[in-house]
Amino acid sequence: MKLAADNMLTKLARWIRLGGISIEDVPYESDDEIINFVKKRKELLLTSDKQLANRSRKRKFSVLLIKDQSIEKQLAYVIKELKLKPKVPGNICTLCNGKLEKISKRDVKEIIPKAVYEKHRIFYKCSKCGKIYWRGTHLERIKKVYKKAIELSKEID
Repeated sequence: MKLAADNMLTKLARWIRLGGISIEDVPYESDDEIINFVKKRKELLLTSDKQLANRSRKRKFSVLLIKDQSIEKQLAYVIKELKLKPKVPGNICTLCNGKLEKISKRDVKEIIPKAVYEKHRIFYKCSKCGKIYWRGTHLERIKKVYKKAIELSKEID
């Protein structure tokens, strides 16, 4: 299943990518443009806009209305409703969905902060946008958020 998130849910989309699940950011703001973009790609739209969700349903394509504000609850709802199996850390770029590929440490020396270079051994580069990644201290926070979201997803009826 292909997923897309409107501009109101870019943070959620990034978190979904952190779980290794591909989701596209919709590059439009008007309802008609969003609907046409998503429908053309045969994607399921994630939105927190009730009117957009209703218009999407009337146009006969899949939409998931996200009501909660906390990222844990949003993730829980998406995981439950779409029966997703997130994997943290994921292997896709959080910005563009590109595949992360290992890159040699010497190739990132001039690109990343010196302290990061000295502290870490393994680095990844996005095959699409070129962003460099490493498994820093933020990984534990990401795992905690996903653990909480998965626990919450089991409580949703």
